[in-house]
Amino acid sequence: MADLIQGTTQTLISGKSARTRVGGSGFTAFYWRTSPIGFCRQIAHTAPTPVGPGPTPIHPLDEPYAIEIITPAAQNIGTLTLELYELYNHKVWDALADIAGSIDLVNIFIRVAALKDPITVVKLIQPPTIRGINPTPYAERFHNCVITNVEDGETIEIGTMEITKRLTIAYTHMTRDNADANDALAMRNGRQSSVTV
Repeated sequence: MADLIQGTTQTLISGKSARTRVGGSGFTAFYWRTSPIGFCRQIAHTAPTPVGPGPTPIHPLDEPYAIEIITPAAQNIGTLTLELYELYNHKVWDALADIAGSIDLVNIFIRVAALKDPITVVKLIQPPTIRGINPTPYAERFHNCVITNVEDGETIEIGTMEITKRLTIAYTHMTRDNADANDALAMRNGRQSSVTV
């Protein structure tokens, strides 16, 4: 069985070009609409979970085993938690165009609710050249984003160097597609992307 599984994997993914994904090192970038999210130390993604209790067995009294397992055809929201470096004279959210200059969390909620167009956060992945092969860059798009929390507090001690704050974003669903080559080039060069949202 192990040989069968291994053979199947090798058939589906060529050993010549297959490499495990490196998350950091400039191969992954996140965009707020079309602008890179700068000074971001870490992003934690919590994928959506099924609505309700999840898989439910159908088990009649006269059956020794469940006769069916039903699953929901819907999911809850997902979240992105950004850990951002704080800069002098700026709040961590000032780099996000739609809410820059907001005073506090209430002000952020009001400004996001007033936006005409929904917010899309884009994760752009640019694989490195592998043995002369240039893999196609691809994007994951998080749709209908809203900011749900900002942890703006802090603890300072004599040895504190960097200061980071967390910002939580909720989204309704995610799509994945190939990214334009210009997006990947913009990511690598640190320029604004032409990512379509």
